[in-house]
Amino acid sequence: MNRVIRGISAAILPVLILSGFLGCAANGQPVSSSFGIEDKRIEERTDHLDIDLQIPVLSGFDVAETINTMIDESISKARKEIEDAASLMEDDGSQLAGLHSGYLYSKSGELVSLWLMMDNYSGGAHGLYWIEPYTFNTNTNEIYRFGDLLRDGNASAALVTDQIISKIQENPDLYFPSVVETVEQYHNDYSFLINGNYLVVFFQLYEIAPYAGGIQFFPFKAEELKDILKPEIYEAMKDSEPIDMDGTILEYWNQN
Repeated sequence: MNRVIRGISAAILPVLILSGFLGCAANGQPVSSSFGIEDKRIEERTDHLDIDLQIPVLSGFDVAETINTMIDESISKARKEIEDAASLMEDDGSQLAGLHSGYLYSKSGELVSLWLMMDNYSGGAHGLYWIEPYTFNTNTNEIYRFGDLLRDGNASAALVTDQIISKIQENPDLYFPSVVETVEQYHNDYSFLINGNYLVVFFQLYEIAPYAGGIQFFPFKAEELKDILKPEIYEAMKDSEPIDMDGTILEYWNQN
């Protein structure tokens, strides 16, 4: 298990407490020779623009460049949005558009889950923050969608959907009235990350809950999903520990 925390401001540190889900100490396993990760840093500041990006650059396995391209395209899109906002702010002279990013990853053998954490401000009462996850296998070069982790694809994913809805119904007032319909409209193809022996399904800001509720996380231990995870996924996850984020899990994006 390895971890990276690169230049992440308090504004972009997610709450990953997740109902008892706390990071445990990393076990010191060295990074495999088939997996490399380095920083690319972008900093820019003008009168109306503040950009501070820590971007992961992958290497050492065949699909690394594909993932790097996906990340670069996502960053470019987010940057253009903020640059356009900064241009509009030049007229009033009082606001500063911003874009920031950092990242974390969890590695269990050849199974790697990398999540890019981003926040921006383009005007209005507050900024936005979000997670972009990438989960892949450095040996087989698979880039996983949610159903790819499961023995029976959609049929198995439907069991996870039932559990998510059950957890939501324990505290329905925390969510939008349409939450169940929204979850079902994903057709079991969820955003997710893997942190050690946890598979974490999550929903971005405003998807199923108000802004004050933040990103909504639904963690599942590998052991809970043993019967539906593909054997190679379960074996990679089962004895792994979640990365230790040195207490920063108690910070929250919406402090800004």
